[in-house]
Amino acid sequence: MTPTETTTYTVTVSDNFGNSDTDSVIVTVNELPIIAVSEDITIIEGESTNLIASGADMYLWNTGESFNSISVSPTETTTYIVTGTVSSCSAQAAVTVTVTPLFVASAGADEYVCDNLNYEVELTANQGDSYLWSTGATTQSIIVSPLSTTNYSVTVTQGEQVDSDDVTVYVNPSPDVVILNGESVDILNGDFITLTASGANNYEWSNGALQPNIAVSPSITTTYEVRGFIGDCYDDKQITVNVLQAVVANAGEDVTMCLEETVTLTATGGDEYVWSTGEITPTIEVSPLVTTDYTVTVFNALDFDEATVRVEVDANCTDQIDNPIDDLSNFAFHVYPNPANNIINIKLSGSTFVTTIYIFDVTGKLIQQTKISNEDLGLTSTTQIDISTLNSGVYFVKLSDEERDVTKKLIVN
Repeated sequence: MTPTETTTYTVTVSDNFGNSDTDSVIVTVNELPIIAVSEDITIIEGESTNLIASGADMYLWNTGESFNSISVSPTETTTYIVTGTVSSCSAQAAVTVTVTPLFVASAGADEYVCDNLNYEVELTANQGDSYLWSTGATTQSIIVSPLSTTNYSVTVTQGEQVDSDDVTVYVNPSPDVVILNGESVDILNGDFITLTASGANNYEWSNGALQPNIAVSPSITTTYEVRGFIGDCYDDKQITVNVLQAVVANAGEDVTMCLEETVTLTATGGDEYVWSTGEITPTIEVSPLVTTDYTVTVFNALDFDEATVRVEVDANCTDQIDNPIDDLSNFAFHVYPNPANNIINIKLSGSTFVTTIYIFDVTGKLIQQTKISNEDLGLTSTTQIDISTLNSGVYFVKLSDEERDVTKKLIVN
């Protein structure tokens, strides 16, 4: 029997002898309790919420708790069931707590840049619905170029959640590498030179060396590069080692010439030249009156060498003078010795005029003036001029008469 309401049931029992008896039993039907429980709720991971049940005398939750109100903090979506009992009757109710994962904003990893570089740093926040950076930007990514170490923050909104995070852009000092030898240096082939770098903590040379000082001996002109580091920041410099060959001077073969001829002397073996005449070109022209040795000093930036060439004057190789009158018309002008110290000789041939000798310095200033008169009308005349008052240097001796102007260079020692 399953009565729906309280009911009395009676039973009569009889035996074969005519005896009987009657008894009754009451089946009381209690109403089932109606259990009320909190509405389903959504929380953020890490939050707690209270669940409340009503409508019964006793309660038992599937968590094992037996209170009508319990506090829960699930880490994932969970359904909680409560059993309520009134007398011996029980009923159940359920409530679901939905857990939304906790939103955590991220501005990205810290960035490191060097202050000697042109740089743009992109900062990117994690995915959200909206953004607000400390710069005022509202995009997920921003571009920054701070001059010094700077902290940036971003506030990210995701649904109803809002969170912030910081990121730092570190602007690190960069080295200023200096090669103490300069941008270039000269060495002779076979020599060593020590290249020295400074201004950094660590170094890497193009030849693989890792120390600030390296000794090198290239056989040809070579450029070396060095990278100096402070942390991850670096600076590059380079130096060229110019390899020069040793100077071997050569003034050419000895020559023989006739009096009043001119010969050309050419030196080789270097970059610069200085002759004993004072001239500084590789090639010079000479007209010595007597056999003379000419010495040339040949230079490059690091080395020098000397060579000597002899010019032998053969006074007997000229034609004999057959016609004095013709010889008078064959003009010649010589200044010797050259270089000179205190006295110079002016030798004239083929001139019967009064002649003026002018001495000028290299600026064109007139220093000295002398008149020469060939009073005996000889084939040649020689006049001495005192130059002891002249300073060492280069001068110009100019002959001037009625028919001509002739200039010679004079070197005074």
